Amino acid sequence: MKYITPQTLTYKTIDELRKELTIVEHTLNYWHDKLEHRAFGEIKDGNLSYDEWKDIYTRNGWVEVSDFNCCYNPKSVTSPYDWASYELDKAYLTIWKQWDRYYLLWRFRLNKLEVERFDIRRVTQAPKITIDEALFIVLGLSPSVIGSVGFDEFSLAERRFEIDDIEYQDYEGNNLVINTALYSNDGLGHMEWFLKHKEEYFLIEKNEQFKCVSGRLFTKKFLKWAYKHNYLKEQVIKIRNTKDSPYGEKFASRLYNELLNEGVIAGQFEVMWGWLLPSSSLHYLANQLIDLELTDSKQQYKDIQKYVDYTSTHPLSKQYSETSDIEKVVHKADDIWKLYSEKNKMIDKALKTLKKREINN
Repeated sequence: MKYITPQTLTYKTIDELRKELTIVEHTLNYWHDKLEHRAFGEIKDGNLSYDEWKDIYTRNGWVEVSDFNCCYNPKSVTSPYDWASYELDKAYLTIWKQWDRYYLLWRFRLNKLEVERFDIRRVTQAPKITIDEALFIVLGLSPSVIGSVGFDEFSLAERRFEIDDIEYQDYEGNNLVINTALYSNDGLGHMEWFLKHKEEYFLIEKNEQFKCVSGRLFTKKFLKWAYKHNYLKEQVIKIRNTKDSPYGEKFASRLYNELLNEGVIAGQFEVMWGWLLPSSSLHYLANQLIDLELTDSKQQYKDIQKYVDYTSTHPLSKQYSETSDIEKVVHKADDIWKLYSEKNKMIDKALKTLKKREINN
């Protein structure tokens, strides 16, 4: 039996996760506000020396306490005085950067999960799976993303943006520490904490029917359980309307054969072709057919769906892949390029062969 996920489940989960990400964004904005208001808002360079930092405060009437790398305001009406620490002001930049990276990583992840085709082929081929993979399945998220860019070494227990405590002193010499508090939710980041406290996680974790001693889950037993409880449903083969064939059946047959040979699609020619790549690659294929003058389609995204079983509710016209500067902050540019180009090379190879045959015919 081939399984798919109810699409409503996917979008419900994505919507919930986006709402949780706004909580992360609020914290990010808090640290950004701290960052922007250091030293009367005059710090523009993160590499500010102590002397440059101290000069800003003393120009504004504050008194330096050099033994503790501090300054305080002698005119302050509060007790103790308003004060600032060089190490603390530097720490705000470090802390903001970590929250920014965490936020951008999860924004990237949610964008990817939203457009990724639900694919459990790799899972079904393994005798055992992790609880993280199982959770993704019951939440309608494709476990195939785990291990890919953005999800490399993914774990709900990951702490990739953890830093050591930053020590500083107040103007009276008291020793203090500060940290990001990124993992203050039971040792988890907020997004991981939210996922780990989903009802589905507890249902999986407590179910001894498919758990093995190692903590992993027996794949077949888990999938049967997930199907029984409507987290999965059986994939239904859809018959293709060969009378509604904008490319013409002759060309469609040649296109089918080349895509099949490259492992881009699966299934029989007469039925809706199963798409094996990310949805963004189907967008790419629709455009390439026109760019290479293989078809003269005026509505390429609609026409390609007459042949390929496109299961997402997200419009195909918007399933493109962008490498934004924000995402480059989180990942190497080369990794982002690989994410979107390696799969498309399979399409390029298929269309290159098809183009040669079209010219020779």
